[in-house]
Amino acid sequence: MLGVFKRFWMPLLLVAVVALGAYAVVRIRESAVQPPPSAGADANSGITDPFNPKHITYEVTGTGGSVDVDYLDENGQPHRVDAAALPWSFTIVTTLPSMSANIVAQGDAGVEGLRCRVVVDGQVRDERSTDEYQPFIYCLVKSV
Repeated sequence: MLGVFKRFWMPLLLVAVVALGAYAVVRIRESAVQPPPSAGADANSGITDPFNPKHITYEVTGTGGSVDVDYLDENGQPHRVDAAALPWSFTIVTTLPSMSANIVAQGDAGVEGLRCRVVVDGQVRDERSTDEYQPFIYCLVKSV
């Protein structure tokens, strides 16, 4: 009997480990199965109306000349507007729980008193101004 055990202990151990692993996988899969949704959840599942949308407005003002404007949209994608006339503004309406609002403006030599603002739901969240030659300005709101 001891000779047979010495000869087949490795294959028996392998069969035991595979069986134990298969049992563990089956138990994990059974516990991860989602219960079917209740009837009450189905009644409201079609409601996708936007709730409390946020209105984000980028504003660039100044006198004379034109500006190159770069800004982030609601998906965080950059956009560029070349030689925009002043005053310039752009409004985003979103239902995202959070986003970053960023605007950058570079004026030509004729621009004076360059100012940028980020307005969220009627509240000014960031505002900056400069009187430099060929002004550069940015406004940033990290979380709207």
